[in-house]
Amino acid sequence: MRPNKLLYVDAMRGWAILMVIASHQALPFKNLSAPIKLLASYGQTGVFLFFVASAFTLCNSALGRENEHYRTRNFFIRRFFRIAPLYYLGVAFYLGLSAFVPNTAGMLGHQPAVNVAANIALVHGFLPGAFAGVVPGGWSIGTEWAFYLMFPLLFAGCWKLHSLFGWKILLVPTVIVAVISALILAELGMANTLFWFWYDFVFNQLPIFMLGIILFFLVRDNLFQPVLGRDIPMFVIFTAIGLWLLDRHLFVMLPLISAVSFVFLFNILRATSRSFGLIERIGRASYSMYIFHFVFAVFATAAILKDFPVGAAWENSAFGAALVISTAATYMVARVSERFIEHRFIEFGRILTRSHSPAEAVPRG
Repeated sequence: MRPNKLLYVDAMRGWAILMVIASHQALPFKNLSAPIKLLASYGQTGVFLFFVASAFTLCNSALGRENEHYRTRNFFIRRFFRIAPLYYLGVAFYLGLSAFVPNTAGMLGHQPAVNVAANIALVHGFLPGAFAGVVPGGWSIGTEWAFYLMFPLLFAGCWKLHSLFGWKILLVPTVIVAVISALILAELGMANTLFWFWYDFVFNQLPIFMLGIILFFLVRDNLFQPVLGRDIPMFVIFTAIGLWLLDRHLFVMLPLISAVSFVFLFNILRATSRSFGLIERIGRASYSMYIFHFVFAVFATAAILKDFPVGAAWENSAFGAALVISTAATYMVARVSERFIEHRFIEFGRILTRSHSPAEAVPRG
């Protein structure tokens, strides 16, 4: 069981996965009203909420393990067994689905052997042809792993800069990378096949991770206490800007703008998440839910709508009902995979780190 101080991180992940499911749940529906379609489309930013939460928790964990022997090696062992086994299960599952369920093959697309190999090696985030992932939404796993590869050096550098100049100095590289990446995307243009690769690439997503790191230092230094009278309006304002960006060419700024809104959401959740509730339980199962939700939100929903079409006037209601059912079904599957896959391999990673390190130097957790 998590200590109470981390409940809001589970809540962040819970809201993140609900947003992602909503964005994909809308895909089989063709006649949703404009407001519903807009809100569902904004759900894609739930991935960026995952990234902010990931960077924050990695920093928090790194601080707690600063005296650990072989901490860089152990970091990669823990991270690998945290995400790889379940992702490999997802790769096998979706390859099998594509091969044996004909009406899913068109949505999943053909996966050349090199793409499958890149996904297994977790380097698909570096390859334009493979970055989308064999698992739907798998690009984010590749980007997350790429961030893990740079995290030990990145965190050490940020710690040094923060120690010398304070947290504001970290805004400088964050803004520089964001501007450079936006210029590259503008130069590529959406017609270029490399556009979406760069949009999802770790360099373009790095400012989001940096906001999570900056958030960690602000919280550590007690410089960002929850103030709902400030946090709620700022969250609403930046969310509104993000919604406005969705249908415009400036949407290349959507990741950063939405991530800023999530910094304020972080504080809102810190102030309100005080007990283990449904949203925290969903958050703890969010990785498994991310891997498997596409089956219910897209494949199953599309099959049902094909056999039992609903009229345009009823699509909003059908979407809402489908979203509840898909989320519930995904959660039930995720609880099983969380228990028998995630937890067991996470514990195996911990055993490996403890078996090669002085026992007194390695904290649990």
